[in-house]
Amino acid sequence: MQVWGEAFPTALNTPLRPEICIRHYAQARCVGELRGSRGDLGGGRWEAGLSVHGVRAGVEEWAIEARVAEGTAIACAAGVCVTIAHWSREQFLLLPGVIYAGNRFESRKVGYPPKGQVEDCRLDVATHIADIPRLEIGEGDSRIQLLAGALAVPAVAAFDPVTRTAWIVLAPANAGPFELGFDFRENDARTVAELRITAPGVREQRYRAMDTAAESPDRAADFAAGEAVGFRLEVHRFPCAEIQGLFDRLFELRPAVAPEPGPPTDFREGFALVEGHYNREFWWEEAGLYRTGFVSAWSNNPYQTGWCGGIIAEYALLAGGARGITRERCLRHLGHALTAGIAPSGLFFGKYADDAWRSDCFFDEGAMAWRQPLTLTRRQGDALLYALRAFAVLEQAGDDPVPTEWVAGARRVAETLVAIWDRFGQFGQWLHQFTGAVVVGNSASGAIIPAALCAAERRFGGGEFLRVALAAAGDYYERFTRCGVTTGGPADALQCPDSESSYALVESYVELHEATGDALWLARAGEAARQFATWVMAYDYRFPADSLFGRLGIRTTGAVIANAQNGHAAPGICTHSGLGLVKLSRATGDPRYAELAQAIAGVLAQCISTAARPMVAKDGQVLPPGWINERINTTDWDDNLGGVFHGPCWCEVSLLLSVAELPESLLPADATQARLCAALAILQ
Repeated sequence: MQVWGEAFPTALNTPLRPEICIRHYAQARCVGELRGSRGDLGGGRWEAGLSVHGVRAGVEEWAIEARVAEGTAIACAAGVCVTIAHWSREQFLLLPGVIYAGNRFESRKVGYPPKGQVEDCRLDVATHIADIPRLEIGEGDSRIQLLAGALAVPAVAAFDPVTRTAWIVLAPANAGPFELGFDFRENDARTVAELRITAPGVREQRYRAMDTAAESPDRAADFAAGEAVGFRLEVHRFPCAEIQGLFDRLFELRPAVAPEPGPPTDFREGFALVEGHYNREFWWEEAGLYRTGFVSAWSNNPYQTGWCGGIIAEYALLAGGARGITRERCLRHLGHALTAGIAPSGLFFGKYADDAWRSDCFFDEGAMAWRQPLTLTRRQGDALLYALRAFAVLEQAGDDPVPTEWVAGARRVAETLVAIWDRFGQFGQWLHQFTGAVVVGNSASGAIIPAALCAAERRFGGGEFLRVALAAAGDYYERFTRCGVTTGGPADALQCPDSESSYALVESYVELHEATGDALWLARAGEAARQFATWVMAYDYRFPADSLFGRLGIRTTGAVIANAQNGHAAPGICTHSGLGLVKLSRATGDPRYAELAQAIAGVLAQCISTAARPMVAKDGQVLPPGWINERINTTDWDDNLGGVFHGPCWCEVSLLLSVAELPESLLPADATQARLCAALAILQ
């Protein structure tokens, strides 16, 4: 069937109604639009077409082409405008890796890192985000403008809870030399929406680090007579009883096999490089700790518990086989963190700085009306889980018994978490460092706590740890997994949707399946994993040839977008190896979960700075061997597309964990290996 700028055929009269769309720009602002098969725009005469072909039931291919027949069209872009009838605020809009439930949450105009305010200190606080791409919760213009590089999968999808249907529009990232743009806009009544997908993508305003109204550098293209632009879309429309059905279909549509990997560094070599870096730059003799970073202009955080590595890194170094001085330092670190590093409340301190254990620093210290010392809930689960795993590693090695005071410290934290749950019925996002009270609630920040409590149950028994793990995981499932949005994993992103809490639920559900044998938790782990997969890039972004990543040939399939606020992907899961995906793959016999973990590991292997293949920051500084920067910038959110800043990051811990926990068949053996081993091999 051919449609040449006409009304969409009655036979296909669905909520998605596409038309050819050609736009003319002055700088980045649209000053004219042509809807139809023929017409004059930008100084040229256009001829355009849209063809629709049924692929199978519920699936169509839309082919868009626009050509300049006469003249030269200046500053134009062409594509498709899809009118979405019967739209409503209740529909769940998903753009993988960026937009979840439309990001239709309370928004604050704050800088980076965004810090909580006095009004957030409630158990029932509404989900709140910074000024990030979103649909508006209130009145006014409601619009999202992104380029393909912002998305983990170049797709736009929605679930309608009223009609119990869903649709997905899959697009390529590029059309010839042009990166596609995605522009979604609601009408004032929120009853109709329009989706434009154009090449080249031109944002009238761009998202730049906590500001959705930054000046756009995008420019449309000039087309001479005879030149054309076109691309194909795959459109899926299907019955969908719950939000999960949308994630399930997207997971099915991910490439079955990852593309050829980029040039990796041997993982064992990478482990040794990171270990050397930890001993060279991160050992803090006076404190008896490995740092997790350097003091910066905006953060006095030389050491943080959990989240970015504290205790997690020491477990990973021990489990990965580190010996000698590294082992001695890991033991010294664990001893300090599991004794003096626990507050009177029974919670791990959030950080160590200025020669003392302290609470967190990510709440607004200027809000002097309350002066509450808070700690991120997630830190407690991270540190407890990996401390208990470290005990197991030490015991399996046949070493001396784990010191009783370390074990007592871990038990005290586990018992404190049980008490918090029994008192508040949630773990919230921020806890009072010295009382254990939940100060800021309504978040999945503690998503890893059920896994930690399962580990506590295995070591200490008694039933109470498992009881709370089951109750908390059930609550997380109902309030977050079933709703398709998880929040609160990172301390520097308020409560925007994030991949970190999403993945933590995979680990927790898998641990509960192992602890109980109940198939319910295996099913829930699968749901969480398929949601997490929407944060993992499923294609290789085309970096500018003159960028760092362009020169190094970095492949992005498997890069993980951390959250909806910080507009970049990263090497690795913050801060895990993907072991939960591997366990899920083994338990279900579905290799796709292991393939996902494998793709993530493959990106980590490319991003290690080495003497032979150094990473060079935007300011010209060379990252020393063993450093891994968190930035895989496939957007211009920090004006560093395809580049990194000069700094080590938590990704190094993810690499250590990958070596310590993942089957060797998932890790690239050396730089000459043509392909990663088949993920299915680990299931045999």
